[in-house]
Amino acid sequence: MVNEQDQLSAQVSVLGSLLISPELVGPVLEQVRPEDFTNPQCRLVFQAIRALFTEGRRVDPTTVWDKLGGRPDEGWTQYLRELMDLTPTAANIWEYVPILREQSKQARAVELAGRILADPNRWDEFRVQLDNLAVDRRGVERMDMSAMLLAFMDRHSGEPHQYMTWGLPKLEGGLYADMGDMVVLGGYPSTGKTALAVSFAYHQAKERRVGFYSLETNRYKLADRLISNLVGIDMGTIKKGKISEEEWGRVADQSDHIRARHLDLIEASGMSVQDIQADALANRYDIVYVDYLQIIEPDNRRAVRSEQVAGISRGLQQFAHRTGHLVVALAQLSRAEHTTKNEQVEPTMSDLKESGQIEQDADAIMLLYLEEPGRPDKSRRVLKIAKNKEGIRGRIYLVFDGQYQRFRESALDEPSPAAKRSIAERKKSDQISFEELPDGYEVPF
Repeated sequence: MVNEQDQLSAQVSVLGSLLISPELVGPVLEQVRPEDFTNPQCRLVFQAIRALFTEGRRVDPTTVWDKLGGRPDEGWTQYLRELMDLTPTAANIWEYVPILREQSKQARAVELAGRILADPNRWDEFRVQLDNLAVDRRGVERMDMSAMLLAFMDRHSGEPHQYMTWGLPKLEGGLYADMGDMVVLGGYPSTGKTALAVSFAYHQAKERRVGFYSLETNRYKLADRLISNLVGIDMGTIKKGKISEEEWGRVADQSDHIRARHLDLIEASGMSVQDIQADALANRYDIVYVDYLQIIEPDNRRAVRSEQVAGISRGLQQFAHRTGHLVVALAQLSRAEHTTKNEQVEPTMSDLKESGQIEQDADAIMLLYLEEPGRPDKSRRVLKIAKNKEGIRGRIYLVFDGQYQRFRESALDEPSPAAKRSIAERKKSDQISFEELPDGYEVPF
């Protein structure tokens, strides 16, 4: 018999619905697994239904009873009848399925908590299980061509979809980044990529909850850069502790606007991808920045370095895609290449340090570098959109004011005269000329 406690449970309702309407078995199997049934009898019934379906046999109370053993003295006949009697209609099954999965999740959490308390020395093993438990399994999603057309018309007939904004109009005009994407911002050291990322994060924190995980810079130094940018106080003044009364007044004037942003600065030294994911889920961040990818703690310390970085990259990509977060990962570029005239070669995606996996995993890649490396204090920054799955690639020229840690789009949308001359000279030096050899000259190859 179905006990009194289970009579109104989602487990009973799902099984009753499948027995009443067998055509629902296939769609339900895409979203529900045997371990979602915490009641042992319910789990056995579900396993019998799944076995019949995979064998291509009809699902009804008789075939399920037979699959369960087919002996009257075990009480399955009455149990199956009660499952159907306690489910008035199968029409509400898609209300029952999410409840079933949530109840299963809660039961597994309680069980895992007990195991952690009983054996805390196995924390690393339990942490992986805890992270997996925190991420809701969505099942297999598919649609036929009729559903595809309807979904397309529904999504695009109303107001246009709002993609992620960055505070740079030219970037927003071509980079269609969305929640669930992984975006990589690569750059050489001292090009300002952390300052640019913090300004992106602050802009997005007006509408979203943002966590900025810094594995390299402590939160107080990030705060100094942010206040310099927002209030307009010289970084030298901040570092020397010589902020004037007038500047303190400006801080006070901006304080309400700053407090209204949903941005947390987190010191993440020693954290792994799983640590960052668990913390982000616990604090309900929508957007996660990681500064920077190559110094995240690897899961396997014994692996070669390229495999460690590849694992970190895959972990961040899976975090974004499975949970629907936007993950923006900063990354170091390999040492800049130079021509014979000691001119820096424009970076490409292959320059992402220590692993080509980053290039494969990212939905979009931006590379930040100096337009004129020989004039670091005067040079503009180039933000190169090197990979963009759903937009255009190209270059955006930025002016960086290091005094106030600010970026703005340049009014000039083409290389500077000095950069043009450098490009022309590089092209000329790269050309190969052929001359006719004199008669009698012995060819050395």
